[in-house]
Amino acid sequence: MNCIKELNLKQSKPKVYWGTIFAIFGMLLAFTACNKENDDNDLEEYPFLKVVNQTNDSNSRSITSVELVGYEFANLNIKEGSSQTFDLDSGMPGGYEDVNINVRLSGPQIVLKNIQVNFNKGETTTITMKGCISYEGCNGFYLE
Repeated sequence: MNCIKELNLKQSKPKVYWGTIFAIFGMLLAFTACNKENDDNDLEEYPFLKVVNQTNDSNSRSITSVELVGYEFANLNIKEGSSQTFDLDSGMPGGYEDVNINVRLSGPQIVLKNIQVNFNKGETTTITMKGCISYEGCNGFYLE
């Protein structure tokens, strides 16, 4: 038996096409939409380091350099009673905990002191150079 059937293709209704287009557009929009709250949380907040000079000896001493992993701030002139804040915006290559900081004082003898501190993202950590020359009645220079 040889049957010849005539294939009758009907065109789809335009409503079906538009529905498909809107469904595809909706899925694309849902998967590519931005959530601004999550984008803000992804931004790295870098810490700051504030260095204060509270030395009090007869020689006027200034802080001339500050060093920590990944940073070297040289040619400074932080005089007695003043401070300077540094933006650590290159990140913390050695991590945020137990970071060793070296501070150098000028004067008749160069004084180099160090301290270990912890940093927090987006916050300012303050270190203070205090003291005087030991023969002037105190226990020397120290950082806190």
